[in-house]
Amino acid sequence: MNVLNERGGSGVNEMAERNGELPIVVGVDDSDAAHRALAWAIEEATIRHCSVHAVTVWSVGPVADFAWAPDNDIKLIAEKKLSSTVRDAIAGRTNVPPIVESVIEGTPAKALVAAAHDASMLVVATHSGEKLRKALLGSVSSECVRHSSVPVVVIRPETGSTHHARS
Repeated sequence: MNVLNERGGSGVNEMAERNGELPIVVGVDDSDAAHRALAWAIEEATIRHCSVHAVTVWSVGPVADFAWAPDNDIKLIAEKKLSSTVRDAIAGRTNVPPIVESVIEGTPAKALVAAAHDASMLVVATHSGEKLRKALLGSVSSECVRHSSVPVVVIRPETGSTHHARS
């Protein structure tokens, strides 16, 4: 877990206690919509004076993005992608809230809902994905909305966008 903090605070719990505001949890993957969700969460956290908990969920299975790689390699790849995405999201910003990066193994919706259990809200993206993945797993954003104990903000992809994932 990495903590980025441009202002010198020491993390999620201290920030929440100081400001009376719980962190915002945001699910991050390679999609453009997820990058927009992270940007939205950072903006909202800046307004609320709270931290952002950026979460990437990975798993090994027939519909996983990382097929046939050792678990540790998958986790390292996910950590690097998340860190790169966070760096891109904060580039050029003058006011950046503390950002905690977490890479969790599990089912995306369940892991995100669990990560947001003590948060002020959960931010997720919705985007078109592979038909097989949707048929087997369902929509992550829909599952989060149905099962989360905190408010869920769903960020949609830009209208007219034909590119759904970053390389």
